[in-house]
Amino acid sequence: MGNKGKYVYADEQSRKKMLCFYDKTLAALGVSYSERYFETSFGLTHCLLVGDPGKPMICTIHGGNGITTLNLKLFADLLETHCILAPDVVGMPGKSSPYRTIKKGDDYGIWVAQVLDSYGIDRISFAVSSYSSAMFLSFAKQFPKRADKALLLVPSGIAHGAILPIISKTAVPFIKYYFRPQSSSLKSIIEVMGGSDDKIWEEFFDLMMSSYKMEMRPPKEYSKNELRRYKGPVLIAASDNDIFFPSDRVFAKADRIFSCPVERILLHSKHLPTQSVMHKLCRRTSEFLLG
Repeated sequence: MGNKGKYVYADEQSRKKMLCFYDKTLAALGVSYSERYFETSFGLTHCLLVGDPGKPMICTIHGGNGITTLNLKLFADLLETHCILAPDVVGMPGKSSPYRTIKKGDDYGIWVAQVLDSYGIDRISFAVSSYSSAMFLSFAKQFPKRADKALLLVPSGIAHGAILPIISKTAVPFIKYYFRPQSSSLKSIIEVMGGSDDKIWEEFFDLMMSSYKMEMRPPKEYSKNELRRYKGPVLIAASDNDIFFPSDRVFAKADRIFSCPVERILLHSKHLPTQSVMHKLCRRTSEFLLG
């Protein structure tokens, strides 16, 4: 079931290094959690349920080529008001199947639905970022009544930045680093992405670029017609210095594709927001989700 796609690591030793990083960064969060493995039609899926299960539950999904533990680090302040369901995306870093079996954008929505089914969840709110925003929009398109509210942070699936800078400043350096890791290349990529001076993000970028075969297909962008049945409120937090999904383009396109209530927050950051930005955003998100 999970071995029909491309194996996403350079070799088995690379996968073991990524799993060690996962365990180390999960332990560093210092949070209570339970975990489960279950089959989906796209392969074996691993999922964490983090925090106090007596609090309202939300679902978060890590971004493209990202990892659940650092996504939880980003959204950690939400644990003050919520417990978090956090699956590892099949075919990306983490403990789910290491084979890339999700072939097209709308497959992600089906996979999300199967994750929720495994927990008996009919309807839930989301906090997603970057590539996983498109995963959420895939879910909202196909299962609109199962998606309640959603925070879309530096979101894909709406509008993207200029292609040539994305290729020259990120895609090309990523590929070069995979074949010939150099500290100068790593620093230049982190400078574009954000996360400078954070040794944990630096360690992850090194692992991700040197031992993992990245998903290079761009996330699907959704139209007004595709999202017409989704009516839940959306909070969009976009960054003015985000090379991938800049706020000006995202906000302008959001006006055209969403029929649901939309709130906007302009972040003054890069694609990866700073910790101080996330503290403020998580407080606002908790108010939004509980309101």
